[in-house]
Amino acid sequence: MSKSLTPATHMQAASEAVRQHNHAGYDSTPEVSRAVIAMAEMCERVPQAIDHMTGRVLRDLDAGMLSPDDGSAPEEHAHGAETALDDARVAMARLLDHLQVASSHLWHLGMVYEPEETEA
Repeated sequence: MSKSLTPATHMQAASEAVRQHNHAGYDSTPEVSRAVIAMAEMCERVPQAIDHMTGRVLRDLDAGMLSPDDGSAPEEHAHGAETALDDARVAMARLLDHLQVASSHLWHLGMVYEPEETEA
């Protein structure tokens, strides 16, 4: 995104660019653009959340602060959570790849705006 534009101004300019490109005149273009952008941003933020959660679990495990309510060893749940979060990271990366492919197809339909490479 261009640093000189606010997000709202950028979205308005993006929607206008799509409307000009879109010969079919889809009324849903701004909504589709916002939905795709929101999903892509979520997928990009999830790894940060995963890092935070994994770090917290491992710090608490090292500090001896974990006490599972089922009587099992804390390591069992800590490492289980770490493994599941690693799997979630891979799944989110794959989802982001799929969203980028879908976004490309939607662009060709004139239903979504993609920032130019210099803005990405």
